[in-house]
Amino acid sequence: MVFCYRDNDKGFMIGNLLKEISYNSLSMKFSNLKILLNLLLLIAVVLIITDCANPIPPKGGPRDITPPQVLYCVPANYSSGFTTDKIYIYFDEFIKLNDVNSQVIISPPLEDMPDFKTKGKSVVIKFDEKLKDSTTYTIFFGDAIADITENNPVSNFEYVFSTGTTVDSLSITGEVLNAFTLKQEEDIFVMLYIDNNDTIPFDSAPYLVKPYYVSKTNSKGEFELNNLKNETYKIFALRDANGNYLYDLPNEEIAFLDSMLIPDYYYFPVFDSLITDSLTDEVIFNDSLEIDTVINNLYNLFLFQEIDSTQQLTKAALIRKGQLAFIFKFPVKDLNIEVLNHHFETDWKIEEINPEKDTVIYWLKDVNIDTLVFKITDDTLVLDTVEIALVKPDRGKRLKKGKEKPQKIQIKSNVKTNALDINKPLNIKFTYPIKNYDFSKILLIEGEDTIVSPLITFVDSVKREAQLSRQWSENTNYQLFIPDSIFTDLQNYSNDTTIINFRTKLLTDYGILFLNIKIDNPNNHYIIQLLNENEDVLNERFITENQLIKYEYLNPGKYLIKAILDANNNGRWDTGDYLNNIQPEKTYYFPTDINIRANWDIEEEWDLQ
Repeated sequence: MVFCYRDNDKGFMIGNLLKEISYNSLSMKFSNLKILLNLLLLIAVVLIITDCANPIPPKGGPRDITPPQVLYCVPANYSSGFTTDKIYIYFDEFIKLNDVNSQVIISPPLEDMPDFKTKGKSVVIKFDEKLKDSTTYTIFFGDAIADITENNPVSNFEYVFSTGTTVDSLSITGEVLNAFTLKQEEDIFVMLYIDNNDTIPFDSAPYLVKPYYVSKTNSKGEFELNNLKNETYKIFALRDANGNYLYDLPNEEIAFLDSMLIPDYYYFPVFDSLITDSLTDEVIFNDSLEIDTVINNLYNLFLFQEIDSTQQLTKAALIRKGQLAFIFKFPVKDLNIEVLNHHFETDWKIEEINPEKDTVIYWLKDVNIDTLVFKITDDTLVLDTVEIALVKPDRGKRLKKGKEKPQKIQIKSNVKTNALDINKPLNIKFTYPIKNYDFSKILLIEGEDTIVSPLITFVDSVKREAQLSRQWSENTNYQLFIPDSIFTDLQNYSNDTTIINFRTKLLTDYGILFLNIKIDNPNNHYIIQLLNENEDVLNERFITENQLIKYEYLNPGKYLIKAILDANNNGRWDTGDYLNNIQPEKTYYFPTDINIRANWDIEEEWDLQ
């Protein structure tokens, strides 16, 4: 019997009570002993109930993240001489099936999908059609099998069997990389096709036909396609957005090899995990090589997203008062924007186009109508007709007439944390184009008392960015003084007095990188990019021959060097096009990160041959 109590007072009371009862019971007759024992039991139960009325629930353990484990299969996995119409796969816990029709792929494909059911801790597969003779089949489950409690999937499990006397044992292995960043891509389907369809062009296979064999990349971007027969295959990789093993969505990414390939012999990895018991049959593989034979061919697939080459107007809107934006999918070629609902007698806007030529800004000049309707044409193609309201609805209470707060020009600069690199000009930017200005009133104070009138010029056609270029002194404080109301913009806003403080560094605070690049062919055009750790482009050069590049004024830190083989010489990286058999332009990274230290020169050589 167990007594449950918590505090010392109750324990003391129970002890004294039991002691008193035990002393008195010694003087009683044997016939009354049973009554006393029953009384003692009743007292104990009452005390247990009163003190244990609020039990503390047991703490839960860690969440189960382990997927079910395969114990054995009947017939055994990798069996030859397969003659039955049912397969039993047993696991170490209760399981369920998810999305069998979209997750499970059978290679080679069957006319009818088998029947998949769960029975306790097992999966039962029943075939409804006769299997081909002397054929190795692979059932790829994807993430279809999971435990019933936490839905942990048995990822990429395969069941392999042969209706002949041998199991096909050829393999194809490789890696899937992002075509632009060269980073390894995880959870990408890698698929094989055989040219055995008379009704569908082979080039259309990934669009219309599910693959003959399929696998998936691991966390390192690696893939293996095993148990292949001696055939010629077309290989693809696919980021399958809707899980149907078809390349049928515009946001899906694809990779392919230009030519057909033949699988090779490979050390078969399943030997490491085969379970031998009384139910397993002998596995006989269709080759005569030793087990440690290693494949010679590793295939790299470069994943990219195609771009629809049809020009589109993606956005036309009022960005802010007096600013319209027309954003296009591609750089415009011969753009014409026509106003349909109004005729302007005078010039009514300033047009600005970005360097990429895919965004056009209209800065309006005293346009006093509420709405404009535009017809937008590029290269004779009418893209759209859009209506844009020129007044945004009020978001809040209107101020009383005469109480409106006057708007002021916002001036921004490229000074960060009160510092400016010694090799860079000082830039100031405005929200709207400037129509009136007086640079002569701006003063620059250098150090304690040196006052100069700096040379300032606009660097863009619409006067939204001005630049102060000067040979800065190192380790020096500067102050740019901009007096009140020397700028007026298109909205007739003026500026408040603005002071920009900054300091330059010592020359010894910077490092220098000398990069000697050797290229293999003078007909090749390369884009050489200096990147920071976040892979933001800090500097870009275009070269066609061996060249020594000097990067000066580098802040200490880690840098990357990237090269793009600009095949069409358009100054940017271009993606691929499957139907036109165009691979994405090749990219390369310098083999190691470059660590820049203050007051150090680093020399590196990069052979792009």
